[in-house]
Amino acid sequence: MDFLEELLIINNLYTLNKIADERGLDDEERIEFIQKYNKSNNRLFTPCKKYIIDDYKRQVKKNNI
Repeated sequence: MDFLEELLIINNLYTLNKIADERGLDDEERIEFIQKYNKSNNRLFTPCKKYIIDDYKRQVKKNNI
């Protein structure tokens, strides 16, 4: 789980730097911007549709009959 957490932190920092580049922030503004938005609740990800293997098997059986 530590690996996933580190990836989320790195991705968040990368995204913040990218947004700072798009806004054309100088060094001081960039640091302030990153400190303001580099929070744990900003590193959450949205879950995608989950596939449950039993539902998948049920659909396969239903379609094969």
